[in-house]
Amino acid sequence: MGMIQSQRTPGEFAGAGIGIRVAVYPENGEPEITEVSAASPSSATVKFTRLIMEKVEGSGGKAPAEAVREIVENLVHAEYRGVVVSVLDGGDSVRISDKGPGIENKSRAMEFGFSGAQVEIMQDIRGVGAGLGIARAAAEKAGGTVTIEDNIGGGTVATISVAGTGQIPDTPAPSETKAAPRKYLDGVPRMNISERQQKVLITVLECGEIGPSTVAESLEISVSTAYRDLSVLEEHGLVAGEESGKRVVTPLGRDLIEAIVGTWVK
Repeated sequence: MGMIQSQRTPGEFAGAGIGIRVAVYPENGEPEITEVSAASPSSATVKFTRLIMEKVEGSGGKAPAEAVREIVENLVHAEYRGVVVSVLDGGDSVRISDKGPGIENKSRAMEFGFSGAQVEIMQDIRGVGAGLGIARAAAEKAGGTVTIEDNIGGGTVATISVAGTGQIPDTPAPSETKAAPRKYLDGVPRMNISERQQKVLITVLECGEIGPSTVAESLEISVSTAYRDLSVLEEHGLVAGEESGKRVVTPLGRDLIEAIVGTWVK
């Protein structure tokens, strides 16, 4: 049995139950296991990611922090049940498992905008619908991958893996693959929208369909500002109006969000 180090703060998180175990597996010997807890989902993301990255970097690994953070944030869907994080391969692999309800449609889980989240979850984390896509983008930029699998006995296992050399994994030769037609000849068209309007666009994606009042509440801006921003996005063809008066993101809007997220990942 490996050594267990507790990082619980006295009086913190009484009854809320947000806690995880982080196990670091050395090349030889027993794993080092650390328990850590947090007071709320928002603080959990920061605290848990910091600890995991300390273990990754302490092992000399290259698992990207952005990918780790997004998957840790996604644990809110599992209500942090039975979370075990394993740092493997000298920190080049991080496996995050939970005992939550699992992901029914794993083939779509990393698509931007795909989410089965409940409305109440939106109050606890930055947003849903982009997190696993961001994790995948971060891993790919580091020359690695993210895989999503069912956990034994229920729940989900997400694994971030990068090659120890930092090289991008081998891909089939061009002759072995069918080239997909290019959607945009020169990349996603540039849009003259502000940083705030980008956030509004991402909020629309994350919520599925949304009106100005919900945008205003989510981003802490006035309803009139939210209405103007949604109108600008609609003029650019990035969102479309529904009969209900709410907006939904268009395919072009989804593509632009993916391009924007790509610039966040370093």
